[in-house]
Amino acid sequence: MEEIIQKKTNPYIVALAVLLPSFLALAASSATNVSQPHIAGFYGATQYEANTVITCYIISGGLMLPVTGYLVRTIGKKLLMYYSIWIFCIGCLLCLLAPNLQTLIAARVVQGIGSGCILPLCQAILLEVFPEEQRGVAMGLFGVAAMFSPLAGPFFGGYLTDNYSWQWIFIMNIPMCMLSFLLVKLFVPSDKPEKQKYNKKFDIVGYSSIVVAMACMQIVLDKGQQWNWFDTTWICWLTGICIFSFVLFYVWELEYKYPVIDIRVFKDRNFMFGTLASSFINVMLYSTLLLVPMFVQSLLGYSPSMSGLTMFPRAIICLIGLIVVGEISRFVEARLLATIGLLIMAVSVLMLTQMNTASSMESVILPNILLCIGVPTAFVPITALSFQTLPASKNADAAALHALFKNIVTAIATSASATFIARVSQVHQNYLVGNLTPHNPMFQYKLMALKSKFLIHYPSVMAAKKANGMLYKELLQQAKLASFFDAFTVLAMMCIIIIPVLYILKSKKKVSN
Repeated sequence: MEEIIQKKTNPYIVALAVLLPSFLALAASSATNVSQPHIAGFYGATQYEANTVITCYIISGGLMLPVTGYLVRTIGKKLLMYYSIWIFCIGCLLCLLAPNLQTLIAARVVQGIGSGCILPLCQAILLEVFPEEQRGVAMGLFGVAAMFSPLAGPFFGGYLTDNYSWQWIFIMNIPMCMLSFLLVKLFVPSDKPEKQKYNKKFDIVGYSSIVVAMACMQIVLDKGQQWNWFDTTWICWLTGICIFSFVLFYVWELEYKYPVIDIRVFKDRNFMFGTLASSFINVMLYSTLLLVPMFVQSLLGYSPSMSGLTMFPRAIICLIGLIVVGEISRFVEARLLATIGLLIMAVSVLMLTQMNTASSMESVILPNILLCIGVPTAFVPITALSFQTLPASKNADAAALHALFKNIVTAIATSASATFIARVSQVHQNYLVGNLTPHNPMFQYKLMALKSKFLIHYPSVMAAKKANGMLYKELLQQAKLASFFDAFTVLAMMCIIIIPVLYILKSKKKVSN
């Protein structure tokens, strides 16, 4: 019966079957972001302790990416998708039953292990079932999971947390996992891995080195700002171990006969530069996903729910854009389409530099909408070109390496964005304070104007203190505002810089297996 169904199944049904678990896996990360304070309160934990619930999921999921190719070669894509969904579902169930924070963290590790292979499997299966001429459509659908899920996750997570409880984030996943398993069983084509000698060999050195590297990197990125980065000895040691482990992984995988992940696919020009370009798009998406809510909450005084409301149109526009661009990519040259997308992204982040402390909600939403028009316009053709010249047999390894590289770059960029705001804001603050001298007529005029207002209700000495305090508060706002503008300007410049990279990519027919 299953074989009969598979023969009649079109690629869009297969896409639905693999996109649902991919959506669940990615949303499980971002959905818990908004419920973090509730989790901390429920278990009587600090904010930093509760943050481990998020980071351990990311780390455990990331550690599965390098072994995806090996597991595919050993048991096949369909069976691996089975196991991944079941492990993810068991992790959700354990999260519900967790009596304390430590158990919840362990359950999230199980959940992360289940989620790790799902996204590259989804990409590899889509590349396999869609014909060559519909490669853009396939990557548009893949983008629905890769980009829509992180944007939609906080909205659904916030809704469930506010109206029910944070546990409902995990409760809702369980029936969806059952449905995912059924869809995969019925509609994803069966594949039997080739009987090869290296299927039975496992690259312990290569895998151990990438595990150590990613674990150290995540800890450094999570705790760096809190512990003042490289002023702390143990941060320096972990950074050194991280760099050494990455270098060891790279050298070992190039020379070892049976690598855990075949990084030689980076020798393909399209894949190497396409992965670099698509990683940048992730940087744009996730950096603005962090910076814009930070801006509206700290400078415009928006509540978390209002902040989420300003960001939600991104998810809708991105979803529509991915589907539409997937179809358009069949008729428009890929590099031209990607160039248009990057230019739209550059314009959108430059529009964010025009905001101020009195900006309306519309002035925040409009650039975000424009950004999420540009992101899919660039993402779909770049991702399609990345895999265009690779043999079909390399899809699983390439998809895993593609996801791994993007995760690393995105994690570094997101952490760097928060640090950039903190450090550059201090620089602007020092500059502005340096100009507040008795010899600055503008400063004196502003100070006297504020003091005269407070003199109505306070004595002279108290009025002067109140005036100075208000003026300093305005100065801090201006310093932070300038730091956000600097960050948005850097992102816009990067959009322009990445455009020449697109024209290194070549559009060729996929090599036969």
